[in-house]
Amino acid sequence: MAEFDCEETKALVHEYLHNELLPDQQKDITTHLALCDSCEEEYDLEVYLNQVIQRSCDEEPPKKLAEKVLAKIKEIQSH
Repeated sequence: MAEFDCEETKALVHEYLHNELLPDQQKDITTHLALCDSCEEEYDLEVYLNQVIQRSCDEEPPKKLAEKVLAKIKEIQSH
């Protein structure tokens, strides 16, 4: 089991928050966050930013905008 330093922990905090790491990595970062105030602050900031983004994205886009975006995606995929 490899221990993560502050640089590695802060670099992986987004993936950690979204459970995108291997179980051993999750465990090591959880341990590091519990022992490191600086990294815990970075984690708290990431949690806050994710909450703000989620609140901001709860609204459905206007229908015409959604149609334009989907048409552009289909156009790009067809090339």
